[in-house]
Amino acid sequence: MAAARLQELLALLQQEEYRTAQQLARHLDVSEKTVRIRLRELHAELAGHGAGIVSKARYGYRLEVTDPVAFEVWQKEEGKGESLENARERSDYLLACLLFRPGYVKLDELCDFIYVSRPTLTSCLKMVEATLKRYHLAIERRPNYGIRVQGEEFDIRRLIIDYFIRRNCLTDFDYSHQDRELLGLAEHVKVLMARYDVHLSEISFENFVNYAYISWKRIRKGFYLKLDRENLMEIGVKEQSFIRELVHILEEENEIRYTGDEEHYLQLYLAGKRVIGSMVENDSNFVINERTDRLALEMLKMAEREYHLHFCNDFEIRMTLNQHLVPFDVRMRYGIPVKNPMVPEIKEKYSMAYQMAHVTSSVLRQYYKKEIPEEEIGYFALIFALALEKGKTGCRHDILVVCGTGKGTSRLLKYKYEQEFSDYLKNIYVCDLLGLESFDMSKVDYIFTTVPITREVTVPIIEVGMFLGTDDIQKITDILRYGNSDGMIRRYYGEKRFIRDVPAGTKEEILEYLCRIVRQQEQVDENFYELVLEREAYAQMDYGNYIAIPHPNRIASEESFAYVAVLEKPVVWNDLPVQVVLLVSIGRKEDRDMQRFYETTARFALNKEAVAAVIRNPEYQVFIEMLQR
Repeated sequence: MAAARLQELLALLQQEEYRTAQQLARHLDVSEKTVRIRLRELHAELAGHGAGIVSKARYGYRLEVTDPVAFEVWQKEEGKGESLENARERSDYLLACLLFRPGYVKLDELCDFIYVSRPTLTSCLKMVEATLKRYHLAIERRPNYGIRVQGEEFDIRRLIIDYFIRRNCLTDFDYSHQDRELLGLAEHVKVLMARYDVHLSEISFENFVNYAYISWKRIRKGFYLKLDRENLMEIGVKEQSFIRELVHILEEENEIRYTGDEEHYLQLYLAGKRVIGSMVENDSNFVINERTDRLALEMLKMAEREYHLHFCNDFEIRMTLNQHLVPFDVRMRYGIPVKNPMVPEIKEKYSMAYQMAHVTSSVLRQYYKKEIPEEEIGYFALIFALALEKGKTGCRHDILVVCGTGKGTSRLLKYKYEQEFSDYLKNIYVCDLLGLESFDMSKVDYIFTTVPITREVTVPIIEVGMFLGTDDIQKITDILRYGNSDGMIRRYYGEKRFIRDVPAGTKEEILEYLCRIVRQQEQVDENFYELVLEREAYAQMDYGNYIAIPHPNRIASEESFAYVAVLEKPVVWNDLPVQVVLLVSIGRKEDRDMQRFYETTARFALNKEAVAAVIRNPEYQVFIEMLQR
């Protein structure tokens, strides 16, 4: 860090001539005293790198290089790190100074603090203002007084936690004292959790400890929160007693005094973080709140309308959603943030559940009149993932096993299938190639065969080994659990439904163009286009991957299908650029593959590389391969 701060000073020094402290101060727009301090620091930084600073009375200072090779190596290494990385580091120091100092601070003081000139300070301030803006904060400028951070104390604390607790962004700062204080506070919280039977997840525990730590640090500096007392929610007895004792400990240890607002906000923060019920069993004292249950039911009804999956009568899922909505309600009403480091993994592994959570969260957006953070959507996605997994385990298949080596071997093979795949099977039929000709294919979902089948049949055929090796078992398990993806994909996304080089235009023009083709090729209602436009008026899932997935507002076709349109160039679609449009229609006929279709489509839509590959090479086979990734 020191070398990075001193690059401007080094650039002003020459080997051939001396520069006075006054000349250097004028160039850097700092005091002569600051220049002399920085020259000493620069001399120490150059030690061991083939150079140093030489001073001469009445002449000034110059650079002396004793080992040109070593000095050149050092300059190259320092040059690599200077640019953006060190500019950001200087900005972090500047941000810390503004946040932790009460009142206004003059620009000259800031220049001295981070060892920069006025122009460089201006550049750093731009980076600081960009950071502050993300937390709804700003810089207030007052002539003759200086500048200071302006905004809500809660937002300032949120920024401090993110930058100076979680990130430890001041790289040459000794954090050992802070770490010891945090560990001590964490021990107090753990004791109180056990005493008052309050349950926090690991992430919520860390968040609460961090917030409690920053609260007493800010109180010590004279910064206090203020709450709107008129609309405060009631806090449970557990939370009140927990926080009352914690506040007493912090006041005694740190010689500070909490205001009523500070104490109440800690109660709110705890209520917003705690888990309802223990991690092992349900909380017998949990009572469903009518308003909360209405929100949960509306979310489940929306999932049913959008995805034709029936969750409303699933008591476990409804209760789980209710329990999660209780602390969620506290967080939303009081702006308490929550961290969810699992979001990228949730998007990858539970693509459909994440999509469902995002779509159904429009119920919450409408109720709270604010956007739902991605971290919160990720936690709702885990609840929907549970619901989807439960649906899979209840799905059993009828299969036909074809074997060409006699009845004895057939019975043995049937027994093996019963032993290995009982969780996924309803009925197992066995026959040889001759019996295949007269077998009623409407009875089964799949054929697993140990011999090649050349005749055409109406169900998927999967070839497997006679002795069901490890690879065969995994292959069959995947098919029984997730289905024959290639057959399913091609049934929904037929080749005639892939349209490339679609003329760019408005969203409405593109949808009209697609719906006209759909009307020509599919059995759909006459007002299919109007129903698609009606659905587009609702809140949409913003994938951010140049893809949109419109669909009718209600069932409007006999069969389920999906059309793919790759546009000639990106167009603005609900404020985001889009170049791939998947027009989906769910049919009136019952379809057991619907969940897998949604999962496959959602996984593709959330995969930036897969969508980009289709845009680069808009071919049907490329699209099918990307869907199966």
